[in-house]
Amino acid sequence: MDELNQDQEIVQELERQLERSGYFTHSSLSNQAERINEIESFLYGLIDTLIDDGKVQKEKLEEVVQKVRIETVQRKEHFHAGIAIRVDEEETKDDFVPVNCEERMHICKGVCCKLNFALSVDEIEGGKSKWDLGQPYYIRQKSTGYCTHLNEKKQCCSIYNDRPKVCKKYSCASDKRIWKDFEKMELNAEWIENNLQERKVQLQGIYMIPEATIEYKTKS
Repeated sequence: MDELNQDQEIVQELERQLERSGYFTHSSLSNQAERINEIESFLYGLIDTLIDDGKVQKEKLEEVVQKVRIETVQRKEHFHAGIAIRVDEEETKDDFVPVNCEERMHICKGVCCKLNFALSVDEIEGGKSKWDLGQPYYIRQKSTGYCTHLNEKKQCCSIYNDRPKVCKKYSCASDKRIWKDFEKMELNAEWIENNLQERKVQLQGIYMIPEATIEYKTKS
């Protein structure tokens, strides 16, 4: 009976992932199509007006547009469908602050395992870290919001030795989202309540490290 229940849970989780995948794909495509249609209408109208008024030369405009297109791709600023792969910065001085997790676990409940992040190419191809079918290539999370690799009963990572690099480098010691006061073990319950509850279909997540420090690239 236990084995049957386990199989049912696996099937249910797979169904949830496929459902998330469909929701993400459809909503992402719809949002992008709407934005593109609006932008195209405005730009084409503006261009036609400027050309008709003799304020812009068509040939010169086409030349400048091509130049900007190339520069945008080179800077990796071109718009894409939300598929992300993490590109880590070069290793610098290790300023990692160790955390006494076992002493804090009864307070934080391992809430850091609800934070979201994109996987790297090596982590994806390595096959140890499962990515979210609903939002490639972010770490997969359960309906509870916890990482799929977290053993919630034992409160430990099931792939600890092969866990993503983000997890290895992350320390909640200076993360004000998690702790109002790290030394006094005062949890930032308000932020957690508002941002890290049961995981529902969404297009954005709360990331383990500031998004500004990560370089993303599209997967072709």
